[in-house]
Amino acid sequence: MMNDEPHAAAYVKEPLKVDGADDLQWRDSADVLVVGYGGAGVCAALQAREKGASVIALDRFEGGGATTLSGGIVYAGGTPYQREGGVDDNPEEMYKYLKMEVGDVVRDETLRRFCEQSSENLAWLESHGVGFGSRVFPGKRSYPPKGYDIYFSGNEFAPDYARAAHAAPRGHKVAGPGYTGDTLFNTLNDSARGKGTTFYSHCVVDRLVVDADNRIIGVEAIYFEPGTSAREKHLKLIRKVNAYQRFIEKSALKAAARVRDLEEQAGERVYFRADKAVILTTGSFAFNREMVRRYAPKFRNAMPLGTISCDGSGLELGASVGGALGYMDSVTAWRSISPPTQFVQGIVVNREGRRFVAEDVYLGRLGHELAQQTEQRAWVIIDGKAYWSAYKDTIPQPGEEGYLEFRGPLLMNLLFNATRGKTLEKLGEKCGIEAGGLRQEVAEYNSRSVAGEDRFGKKQSNCRPIDDGAYYAIDISVGSKKFPCPTIPMGGLKVDEETGQVLSESGAPIEGLYAAGRAAVGIPSGFYVSGSSLADCIFSGRRAGAAAAQVAVADRERAANA
Repeated sequence: MMNDEPHAAAYVKEPLKVDGADDLQWRDSADVLVVGYGGAGVCAALQAREKGASVIALDRFEGGGATTLSGGIVYAGGTPYQREGGVDDNPEEMYKYLKMEVGDVVRDETLRRFCEQSSENLAWLESHGVGFGSRVFPGKRSYPPKGYDIYFSGNEFAPDYARAAHAAPRGHKVAGPGYTGDTLFNTLNDSARGKGTTFYSHCVVDRLVVDADNRIIGVEAIYFEPGTSAREKHLKLIRKVNAYQRFIEKSALKAAARVRDLEEQAGERVYFRADKAVILTTGSFAFNREMVRRYAPKFRNAMPLGTISCDGSGLELGASVGGALGYMDSVTAWRSISPPTQFVQGIVVNREGRRFVAEDVYLGRLGHELAQQTEQRAWVIIDGKAYWSAYKDTIPQPGEEGYLEFRGPLLMNLLFNATRGKTLEKLGEKCGIEAGGLRQEVAEYNSRSVAGEDRFGKKQSNCRPIDDGAYYAIDISVGSKKFPCPTIPMGGLKVDEETGQVLSESGAPIEGLYAAGRAAVGIPSGFYVSGSSLADCIFSGRRAGAAAAQVAVADRERAANA
């Protein structure tokens, strides 16, 4: 992306310092302010209310954020839904598996707590009206097919992982038709409102307020009053973006600029008081392309995934008062090449013509490994027989669910993103792949396939020799425009792993400030497995909400006993 192309500009201001709370006229006040109201935000609000704190939630748009656009998958182990489906699993096996995936992103005791609490977190969601099921899909899919509730959502089947931990399906889909991230948020939002959470939508926070002791005591925001024409225009803009423009980066970023202009010109400046804590749950920085270029340049040409409110504002708010950032180069890149099975039965090569990963690996692992290759370039190589067989298999079937998300794009790739060569040398020349390396790789792959083995551990059933004749290459590069690679940054503010309180560079806690979800370093900051981000939003949101409420309740008890 060129620097003169549109980008989501930073709009966060330096903190407003006042002598005390009486210096400002507050629009409203509560023990806890939740800034950004998606999956993590609503969980923080609910938990804080359950612990006895008053809560105000603020969101730039209507609430829900990227959670409402997600598949509604929550990663959990040792659950009653697994047992009902005949799955033998427990938190220890979940821990052993995730430890291989996420490494040392959090302390071992934190990862263990995440795993041990995962089943209880599902029960907590269920207590607020969220449903789950027990029908287990035994195969490998990037999303469970219609009629199934639990599936293998990561690398659990891969040989190295299966040797280290019992392979169990842990991706739990929120009950409902199709993608159910919106069901998850809307159900929790209804519960939060019923329990007394006050929600202000169309309220963009761009400044923290601190007192003379540098304690966070509130926020400054731009607010659109209900019933105004400006609010209606603000609403129409975001709905239009979420409907289709979010998949077209230039269009989405131009829309983001229009939204910001409207906010500056027509919004009302207001202040909200946080008597005890501000919790930042504003999502990732996917649509802040300057931040992506600065912190994760390998993904600068990839497609951002989320909403235009995933602009890094929470990270910048935290940094404005000395909050430290971590794992900012960690980005999940979803590169799915199955279905059709013919793609994973072929080979994936880099510019040198060499394989670098098992083709049937989890889509997030494929995207991660792809980003490490020269110029982040890679292609799927198949023969003519596989090409035409794949074409047949990608034709839509009557009543098929999820076609546009899965097989549809792959059909488009066969039609518009496939390069043909009569020989491997011709194919390499057309694509910019080193022909000698490609020829050697195909020969080695064919030889090993006949012997029933693969040096990267691909399943034997997916090892099919590539025949002579015409060859095809499908461009799956990170920056491919015909086959966009969806990405979500996983870095965020460093937090105390017991409370979610934001930490400074020295490791000292910043009084009155917490963070959760993709605004904070969490479990998927090491490596994303489908369902781990929503599970972390629940885990970290509840953690921050409970810790913030505990401060409020303890202070009230001390005041009452004084």
